[in-house]
Amino acid sequence: MDGVGKAIAAFERTFFSGNSPFDRFETGKDPNAISESAQRGLKLFRGKARCGICHSGFNFADEGFHNIGDGWNQSSVDLGRYNVTKKNPDIGAFKTPTVREIEHTAPYMHSGSLHTLEEVVDFYNQGGIKNPFLSAFIVPLNLTDMEKKDLVAFMRSLSGEGWQQIKAPDTFPQ
Repeated sequence: MDGVGKAIAAFERTFFSGNSPFDRFETGKDPNAISESAQRGLKLFRGKARCGICHSGFNFADEGFHNIGDGWNQSSVDLGRYNVTKKNPDIGAFKTPTVREIEHTAPYMHSGSLHTLEEVVDFYNQGGIKNPFLSAFIVPLNLTDMEKKDLVAFMRSLSGEGWQQIKAPDTFPQ
């Protein structure tokens, strides 16, 4: 099993995303690479919408685990990170995913409960789902309809190049 895990990790390292409209805008190579709406969304992402608290760095993920309330409206709660650590603060916590290529990775949340980026923004805008272990970072955002559209426009600008060459194998090891 150790070899299988290493093989999967090696394969996953071949997935990369770069040269997105955001990358070209951020590096100054193309100040017009993203729309004015996406530029407003970037400011929201880093500010009022609080996304950058957890979705930070080049890969837009802090590598941390957070309880955002996903799954707490179900009949049973997915314990998340707690299953590994057995620490109460980790109940319902899941690893922060990247938002690079986010428009291509629906459904969203660990439960797959949200199907559009607009639903994701609405989820965070309402402050997640309240529960005893909700991350202190998750609060109601009070975004306007225009701000929500701008935020989605920004997230769409994070789709780049590189991953499209990946194809399913023709054969598998026996």
